[in-house]
Amino acid sequence: MKITILNGNPAPSKFDTYLVQLKSDLEAKAHVVTQLDLRSLPLRYCVGCWGCWVKTPGECVSRDASLEMDRAVINADFVLWAAPLKMGFPAALLKMANDKHLPLIHPYMVVDHGEAHHLKRYARYPRIGLLVEKEADTDKRDLQIITDIYCRTALNFKTRLEFGLTTETPVAEVAARIARRTARPLPLPGPLTRTKGMTITPPSRLTLFNGSPRGKRGNTPIFLREFAQGFGGESEMHHLIQVKQVESHVQAFAQAECAWIGFPLYTDSMPGSVKHFFEALEPLVGRKGNPPVGFIVQSGFPEGLHSRYVERYLEKLAARLGSPYLGTIVKGGGEGVRVMPSEMTRSLFEDLRALGAGLARDGRLDPEILTHSATPERYPAYLGPVFRILLRLPSAHAYFDDMLKKNGAYERRFARPFLAGKG
Repeated sequence: MKITILNGNPAPSKFDTYLVQLKSDLEAKAHVVTQLDLRSLPLRYCVGCWGCWVKTPGECVSRDASLEMDRAVINADFVLWAAPLKMGFPAALLKMANDKHLPLIHPYMVVDHGEAHHLKRYARYPRIGLLVEKEADTDKRDLQIITDIYCRTALNFKTRLEFGLTTETPVAEVAARIARRTARPLPLPGPLTRTKGMTITPPSRLTLFNGSPRGKRGNTPIFLREFAQGFGGESEMHHLIQVKQVESHVQAFAQAECAWIGFPLYTDSMPGSVKHFFEALEPLVGRKGNPPVGFIVQSGFPEGLHSRYVERYLEKLAARLGSPYLGTIVKGGGEGVRVMPSEMTRSLFEDLRALGAGLARDGRLDPEILTHSATPERYPAYLGPVFRILLRLPSAHAYFDDMLKKNGAYERRFARPFLAGKG
């Protein structure tokens, strides 16, 4: 069996020793193991350019170490995503790598498990496992949140998660789980309801954090600006893709009267650059006076349900920081906001402004507007066959086809550059 281990440990530690033992155990049983220590690879954060879909189909345009990594992943029989937990979630290094798996799927949409998902690029995908090292304050809820999110990530990666284990599990047991070709995958998590935010004394000022990998050119800052416009008070915005300025971002959070963090859903959670910021907030854990915090999560998928899993993590993150949790604004179908005509964004922007106004007036997010803004939460099951037919029509993929044609890449749109034997 070909096994690829992605080691997302940012610095040498006993976690590496565990993986050395695991690799040795697997190789002793004649498995071929490739371990990539991500901290040693020149990986760049995904910047949401979509070049891997519309310019160089199936390959990241940055030509970084993600090409080597994705080749090792797609040609494996089993892939182990491995990392210590940092601020209640696998380290940013692994999240960066997960984001760079985007070329391995196709931009076209399909109906899968009654939901919108992406089309396969490759005929087969590896089995997946998750191995994490707990933090001192890790509890069962943290582990369930993480496992649920990675079950969703595996589904979008056209496979299933077979286990989510910690390094408290004996090495031999993890090796046996990997080698067990007939193992059943973990059940997909059920649908979740909206979390409930707190009510605070209405703030007079907002500090906004834009987590779009595209920075100022993304859709997320539009969401944040509309929310701030409804709020009406003073506000300032920081762009988290500027990772070298993370210390100033942390300082801005620490000094905020009320913080609002927005980002696009990225491989079912936050972009790697946003996770980098979350980890940098660790020194503020236990500090008195951390600001109330709320979130906006917008997704290219049309249904709101895709973002409910990371919403649970955000609620727990606020608790970890000791920050009053104000709630999460969820919106599907947000990808085209920056190019949509005004009649298509009117309802969304009205909701965002109304939520901002409610925060300024009442110190809370209106639950009815939160529900409305997330519509559709899920499409009725009877529409599944209809969508399957519609998605077979050429017009369903016109958005991406136009970009592919513009870049002279349309004939290569189904390219599979990482198949074994290819250069």
